[in-house]
Amino acid sequence: MNESLEPSNTLRTELLSLMRQQSFSPRHSLGQNFLVDRKVFDRIIKQLNPDEDDALVEIGMGPGLLSLELAQRAGMYLGCEIDQRFEAFHTEIFTAYDLNARFIYADALETDFSSYTEEFEKYQRLLVFSNLPYYITSDLILKMISSFPQAEQMLFMVEKAALNRVLAQAGSKAYGPLAIISSLWGTWKALMTVSGGSFEPAPRTTSSLYSLIANPDSQYKKAASSIDFQKFPAEVLRNRRKTLGNALMYTEIKEDEIIRSALDKFLSEEKLSANIRAESLKEQQFVRLYTKLMNS
Repeated sequence: MNESLEPSNTLRTELLSLMRQQSFSPRHSLGQNFLVDRKVFDRIIKQLNPDEDDALVEIGMGPGLLSLELAQRAGMYLGCEIDQRFEAFHTEIFTAYDLNARFIYADALETDFSSYTEEFEKYQRLLVFSNLPYYITSDLILKMISSFPQAEQMLFMVEKAALNRVLAQAGSKAYGPLAIISSLWGTWKALMTVSGGSFEPAPRTTSSLYSLIANPDSQYKKAASSIDFQKFPAEVLRNRRKTLGNALMYTEIKEDEIIRSALDKFLSEEKLSANIRAESLKEQQFVRLYTKLMNS
């Protein structure tokens, strides 16, 4: 990590004032811990560096204090927030400004963002930001990759306990769809550690700000954005300790002959042992195996 920052109080005071005005109480079930650190705000803005030529998507707007600053800089802003109670906050904060800002009050995991594709194409870059609730970290990152494959950069606030799933390597216990798909789509870069005191209410854990910079276009990046492919590593790794051949028998590819034929060719071309375990397969190898199975 490059830096560890301590919070300031101005944003916290502003947030608490808004919460009192709206008689608002955070919901633990939604993982609601709101960023109130000016220095972290500035680091997020500096990393994304949005301008009028950019479209920016924020998942989990919360009260909207950071959202406004992002929307003021971007050419087009799209915010998605599951908690409809925040609509009153956003009306209060955004009303005084003439901005190209849209809001969706729904569960991002259940939202079809494809209707915005044409609008995004009007801008040079698409940027994505989310302060991730721990309990949906994996699902939400995978959703962002499948929903916004054209993005140049995604920026995530990730709780410390979830980092092992994000950065896991082949063969480790934490290695799974999140590490595989995200590393196929882009390259992770650690930016800073953020203390619990930077949030209101303050969680008991620290978080980390990570950027995911899009890789050059390739068959691997394209596969990462495919919902069909995203299901494949998850199915295979349900039986991670079995040999790859046996693990494949538990996937939706039921035809034994197809599996045997494609697997034999794959193992030969990759120079892998027939006894290799599913958890030992590297990220790009998952794509090459999936391609062989689909073309068999």
